[in-house]
Amino acid sequence: MAITASGIASGLDVNSIVSQLVAAESGQLNIIAEKKTALQSKISAFGTLKSSLASFQTALANLSTANKFNVQSTTISDNTIFSATANGKATSGDYAVTVSQLAQSQKLATAGFANKTDTVGSGTLTITLGTYDSGSNSFTANAAKTPVDIVIPAGSDSLEKVRDAINSANAGVSASIVNDGSANGNRLVITSKDSGTVNSIKIEVADDDGNALDDSGLSKLAFDPTLASGSGKNLSQVQEAKDALLNVDGIDIVKSSNSISDAIEGVTLNLLKTSGGTAVGLNIATDTAAIEASVEAFVKAYNDLNTTITNLTKYNETTKKGSALTGDGTARSIASKIKTTLTGSINTGGALSSLSQIGVGFKADGTLSLDSTKLQDKIATNFEDIAKLFATSATASDAQISFVGNSSKTQAGVYAINISALGSDVSDAAGTINGVAATGAGTTLKGGVGDASEGLIINVAGGALGDRGTVTFSIGFAAQLNNLISDFLDEEGILTSKTDGLNGSVTRLDKEKENQEARLVLIEKRYRAQFTALETLISSMNSTSSYLTQQLAQFSANN
Repeated sequence: MAITASGIASGLDVNSIVSQLVAAESGQLNIIAEKKTALQSKISAFGTLKSSLASFQTALANLSTANKFNVQSTTISDNTIFSATANGKATSGDYAVTVSQLAQSQKLATAGFANKTDTVGSGTLTITLGTYDSGSNSFTANAAKTPVDIVIPAGSDSLEKVRDAINSANAGVSASIVNDGSANGNRLVITSKDSGTVNSIKIEVADDDGNALDDSGLSKLAFDPTLASGSGKNLSQVQEAKDALLNVDGIDIVKSSNSISDAIEGVTLNLLKTSGGTAVGLNIATDTAAIEASVEAFVKAYNDLNTTITNLTKYNETTKKGSALTGDGTARSIASKIKTTLTGSINTGGALSSLSQIGVGFKADGTLSLDSTKLQDKIATNFEDIAKLFATSATASDAQISFVGNSSKTQAGVYAINISALGSDVSDAAGTINGVAATGAGTTLKGGVGDASEGLIINVAGGALGDRGTVTFSIGFAAQLNNLISDFLDEEGILTSKTDGLNGSVTRLDKEKENQEARLVLIEKRYRAQFTALETLISSMNSTSSYLTQQLAQFSANN
């Protein structure tokens, strides 16, 4: 390295020389900086990988349940009459629906009051919901709804306070004050919260004035539909309770609500208006477009992740440079495990066991592709089995045994079922799953703790005691990948461990940098001390030289 001089007293540029000497000693700092930059690039790359894996997992979550694939479309010839949704379990086909009456709630109103603050009267209201039969002039309470007592104390018995007390009582009715514009136009309107004749209103009064039936005091609110008007039937009916009346394929149906989910199995009808005696067509069909879109979303989600991993690990042959994670074992392991899962097979208990059977496969460049023709063929011929390829599911060999649920500990497998006691509303089922005693709860059995079937829940609807065949429990590809990525992203998973190790290395480099910088400070001090000593020596020698020169000159002059 060149050393420069600037012609100062000693003839040397000490600051420049020291700076260059210290710089010559600082090569290790450059190495540390390069190492830290490489480590930080890897940390950033793993952050990108984590983010991409999380995005992939979000896409998988939408495919990990069978409901995502149990999609059906509804087509209505006149959607002003009703709307409809199907939950995937409806029988595909055409239905004729005629709506002759909409359900509505009963509304009752008091006579008018001049002001909202006018006193009504104190006592106790008892509100009962039920059915009034005009033919027999009888009222039958709705067994599903308990009568509610509402105490109206003296001093808190104004029209508006009675309204508030009713609304706070959770009695199945709501109260409001409506002003009709007349001099005594404030009327308390009481409305059943639920429609249908089974939710008609009966109001009994224990009036503090001693007369529970007259039109005075709190008994102004009395409404027993079996009594005479003005004698316990003191409210006026402004809207009667009605049931929804409809006909589906020639079968008359009566429902208390306009939202009907138990007329056509798997279909919810929301009635909007009557059809005037004309049947409205309803078609239920498998929504093949939605299923294909779900599979396409799965393929795209993987390809997006694959692109990220490829960019983070690729080696550029032209520039002869690698990426941040080129050659990294962690990234390769993650990519390999995901691909191994995708190319594997599972026992679903159905006709399909691999993704290739529905047209999902790898291309030469490592990306997934979808053969839509092949998928559509499987939708037409093996519709129920497609969901099993992606989601967690179970298939029972016995028609009276059905899958209810599972836990994260339930392992894929074929489990023998033995029933020793059938369950009911008052007793629990008993038996074994996979030869291990199961826990009964009503008609369900749950796999035993510690067994491969742990957490598997099945429902036993009936049938004989003893061996009842098997249940094949499978974890579909989306569910498997979801679990796999959860492990990758776990706080104690491979990515966290790798990132923590890299951050630890950065910390060690920072410490090494501090040590090197401290060493360079000492080196600089040493050099400056040496040059200071040199300056002193040269200065002394210059002084001696000057003295000797003077003495020699004097000596020569004297001679």
